[in-house]
Amino acid sequence: MQAAVAVAGAFGLVGCVPTSSVIPNDFTDFSDAQQAVICAASPRVGAMGILEYGTGAAAGSVPPDYALNCPDLRVTAERWTVTVWAPTLTSALAVFAPDADFLTYYADLRVRVTEGQVTADPTDSVPEALLDEVRRVTVTVTPLGGAAQTVLRGGVVTPVTLEPGATHRIDIRTDGTPNPWPSVTLDPASGTVQAHLAR
Repeated sequence: MQAAVAVAGAFGLVGCVPTSSVIPNDFTDFSDAQQAVICAASPRVGAMGILEYGTGAAAGSVPPDYALNCPDLRVTAERWTVTVWAPTLTSALAVFAPDADFLTYYADLRVRVTEGQVTADPTDSVPEALLDEVRRVTVTVTPLGGAAQTVLRGGVVTPVTLEPGATHRIDIRTDGTPNPWPSVTLDPASGTVQAHLAR
């Protein structure tokens, strides 16, 4: 998944959308017919937790709050939390649209979740003039009940091996513009991803 970016020139910190625009609206209660249409139209989570589905003239979107229940997918958005359930963790992560800036830590640089590991794109492609900004981003992974392990600090990437079957939280922090998804919890046992939007 390549993430679209809000940039100044070639690079810039993601999350440039004012956080006030993330304020959820009233809860959307889908009818069975509406739900069937959305489930058949490749539903995905876009920027700010908006539920997107379909393409072209048939495309639609629903802002938070909502609850979608498909045979092999459940997506809920309650205030600033989006929860996705799918048969596997990989398929749950794939529900987040490329332009959602999900797990993006700077411009188009992303945190990567693979089988048993969390890593991050290297910062080699960042122009020298912007390196100080990138170095202020810290990414950590914390197993449930355990200590935080650093994936990215000072521009240095250190892959972290996940404990098999354990729930882990990924935190993306910076002293600059807040990341649009600063905290993401992964539960591989249940195929669940819970992502928190910046407020």
